[in-house]
Formats: sequence, C-alpha cells, structure tokens
Amino acid sequence: MPIESPKQKLYIELITGSSCPACVTIKERLKTIIDELNPEQINFQEIDVLEEIDYAVELGVINTPAIVLNGKLAFSAVPSLKKLRNTLQDYLK
Repeated sequence: MPIESPKQKLYIELITGSSCPACVTIKERLKTIIDELNPEQINFQEIDVLEEIDYAVELGVINTPAIVLNGKLAFSAVPSLKKLRNTLQDYLK
C-alpha cells in the first residue's frame, strides 16, 4: 500500500511473479529511470503477486509485470523505455 513522505511525489509498485523474465527487464528499466530522474521524490517497491494476491486483484492486475503508480494500475505489460520515462516524468511535475 502506498505510503508517501511529504517530499515524495511518486510511489511506484512493481508487481512481479517468480517465473517472469519480463519482470527482470522492467525492474532494470525502472531503476535506470529512477536514477535519471529525482530519486528523492520516488519510492520504489517490488511486490510478489502471490504474496499480495488480494491487493493485486483489487488493482485489476491480471498478469505480471504490472506497474502501479500512486496506487493506480498504470501498466500491465512492459512499456517502452521512452513511454515509461515520459509517464514517470508526468507524475513528478
């Protein structure tokens, strides 16, 4: 569940599965973009879908990886690096 500090503008949850090669790819992309942007304003958490299945269902997650931004499902597939970067930048404005 998102918990934001006053300085944070963006809370990212990456919902992953144990045998999900795409999850590794998107995690690397997210870390790269977070480092490029303002990491002090971003809180990142990885969540195993099986450990938090009720939360995933509540969000509407039907496959992994899924990216949740500030408590709302933003991507349910692997977006391009450009699309992901642009979306995160929009949240930080």
